Amino acid sequence: MKKIPALALLAVCCNGAVYADFVKDSQTTLNFRNFFIDRNNSTVPDVGSWSQALGLKFSSGYTDTPVQVGLDVTSSYALRLSDHHAERPDTVLPFDPVNNKQERSYNKFGATLKLKYKDSELLIGELSPRTPVAFIDDSRQLVTTYAGVAFENKSVDNLKLSLGRITHINARNDDEFEKLSLFAPGKPRMESDGLNYAGFDYNFSPAITGAYWFGQLEDIYQQHYLNASYNTKVGSSKLKLDARYFHNSEDGDAYYGKIDSQTFGVQANLANGPHSFAAGVQKNKGDNNFPTFDGYAPQPFLHTWSTLGFIKPEELTYHALYSYDFKEVGAPGLRATLRYLYGTNIERPGFSDNKETEANFILGYTVPEGKLKGLGVEWRYIDTTSKYGAGYSEGNDFVENRVITTYSFKF
Repeated sequence: MKKIPALALLAVCCNGAVYADFVKDSQTTLNFRNFFIDRNNSTVPDVGSWSQALGLKFSSGYTDTPVQVGLDVTSSYALRLSDHHAERPDTVLPFDPVNNKQERSYNKFGATLKLKYKDSELLIGELSPRTPVAFIDDSRQLVTTYAGVAFENKSVDNLKLSLGRITHINARNDDEFEKLSLFAPGKPRMESDGLNYAGFDYNFSPAITGAYWFGQLEDIYQQHYLNASYNTKVGSSKLKLDARYFHNSEDGDAYYGKIDSQTFGVQANLANGPHSFAAGVQKNKGDNNFPTFDGYAPQPFLHTWSTLGFIKPEELTYHALYSYDFKEVGAPGLRATLRYLYGTNIERPGFSDNKETEANFILGYTVPEGKLKGLGVEWRYIDTTSKYGAGYSEGNDFVENRVITTYSFKF
């Protein structure tokens, strides 16, 4: 398996005497995660699994040297607890196509060397980006991470500069780092040498922020991202207006051919006491789906990102969300969320009325205090409809239930 050489990174950090701050400011976290998923499909066999994971993360402090040095090490393990639907892949656990069965268990390991100088930091090794061009996936059992180099600088007031190169992905249902590729079901897997990116996030004022990011997945696609947001107060409510634009096109040798995809979305968020509202509209243009990495990598910088994604050519999506925090009625830690998305105008020759919908209900509780403080339980109910599937076939509707229990212990 392709693993990040943690021992080599550790040797760099701890050559000779271990610096006091490296150890004194370190923290170790033990994470438990129980994950149940069951999807009932209308046109294909049902899928699902039940698994238990254990994760351990060591995060050091920094040495008291001109160039400060630190180290993060992560290890995680997941075990399938039931054979229910084990004969079919569910994108949560690895699947053995020879034996036609989900793997009983799998594990991940990673390490990150941290170098800090004044207002700059360089990360080398395992990366957990949350950016417009690459994002982790913690929506299932073990987390999708990446490998590469990431640089960040904040020396200019109100500006954050991000530069990096990502060469591999360790998908949520895999235990190995693989080269990056395009999510393109039914097509041969063509690998890129890496993703190069640059990002600029700027605060124009306390109320107005903007961002521009560029990503180049070599020989597959280029991606431009623009964002502007405005924050204000309306009476006792907090209002945020947010606009986002993506422009995607093919790059270099264009392993997957021409890529023509643009997405523009606007969204308004309103928060007042225990109530949170969001509503928006998103329009896709071009001949292709919005491009994402192979390995089910998410793109939550799209306002409509969800189980279906709403990333199809020419799709017009309306969406709304309401969330309530029960702290105001004497139940701190309890929150309920409703979300609905409606996508229409999807471009398909001969299918002018193609559409899809998704409804979510999320109920979560986190113990706010006491010996079990931080213990969390979440139930997520997802109901989707798709009018048309591949070719001339009927679309697959499904109802999905997820139950997730988490607990973290720090020492």
